[in-house]
Amino acid sequence: MEGYVRARRGYMQHFLLGLFVVGFFVAFLFIYKPFGVAELFDGCGGLRYAFHFLMLACILFLSFTMTHTLFYAFEVGKRMLWWQYALWCIAEIFVVSLFAALYTWLFHRNSMDYIEAVPFCLKLFFLTLAFPYAFHILWLINEENKDRIEQLQSAPAQESSPIKFTDEHGRLKLIIDSAEILYLNARTNYVDIYYLEAGRVKQFALRNSMKSIEETVAEHGIVRCHRSFFVNPSHVKVLRKDKYGFVVAEFNIPEINPVPISKNYYEAIAELL
Repeated sequence: MEGYVRARRGYMQHFLLGLFVVGFFVAFLFIYKPFGVAELFDGCGGLRYAFHFLMLACILFLSFTMTHTLFYAFEVGKRMLWWQYALWCIAEIFVVSLFAALYTWLFHRNSMDYIEAVPFCLKLFFLTLAFPYAFHILWLINEENKDRIEQLQSAPAQESSPIKFTDEHGRLKLIIDSAEILYLNARTNYVDIYYLEAGRVKQFALRNSMKSIEETVAEHGIVRCHRSFFVNPSHVKVLRKDKYGFVVAEFNIPEINPVPISKNYYEAIAELL
C-alpha cells in the first residue's frame, strides 16, 4: 500500500485520538476479557478486575499522552509515509506495554517476575490496539489524500512559471518553464526530467531525490502519479488501462511512452483532466 500521512495541527485531535484508543481498549477488555486477563487480575491485591483494567486504561492514556506529545512537538506538519508513522505507533504501544508490565509485576511479585510480565502485556496491548491504530492510520491517509486533491484542483489555475531545479547539494542545474515539463521519473540517485524544447522532447538527468523536489514541482502544478513518477496534467490526453490491466497516463505527444498511475493517485489525476 502506498500513501502518506501528516501529523495534524491542533491538540484536540490528539486528545480525541487518545480517548478513542483508550475507549476501544476499555470496551474490548470489559466485553471479551482476552488472554486470561480477568483471571490474572480478579481478586489480585483484594481488588476486583474492573479496578485493574481501569488502571491499565489510565496507564495507556498517560503513556499515550506522553509519547504523542513528543510526536506532536517534533513532527507536526511534516509529511511521512504511512509505514513510518506505523513504526512510531508500534514504539508507542511498546512503551505502554512496559509500564503496564511494571504495574502487573507490582501485584504479582510473589508469582511472576517483571521479565515474565512483559510478554503478556506486549501481547495484550499489541493485539488489542491493532484495530484502533490501523483505523487511525487509514483515516490520516484519507485526510492527506483529500488535502492533496484540493491542492491539485487549484494547480491548473496557477500561471506557468520557471522551475529551478537544484542537485542534492543545492547547486542550480536547470531552469525550465513548468508548462514545458511532461513528466519526471525517479531512477536510483537521479530524477529524469522530460520536457519540451522547441517542440522536441528532451531529457535531463538531475542528481537528486523525488522527495526533495516534490514540494517545488507541486507548486507549479506538476503532481505525483506514482511512487516513481510526477506528471504534468496539462499534457495528459487520457487515462486508460494497458494490456496488463494497469492504469497509465497517455500523453498528447505520440513519441512519449505512457506513465503508470497508482490507484491512490488516480482520482486526483482524473479530476484535473
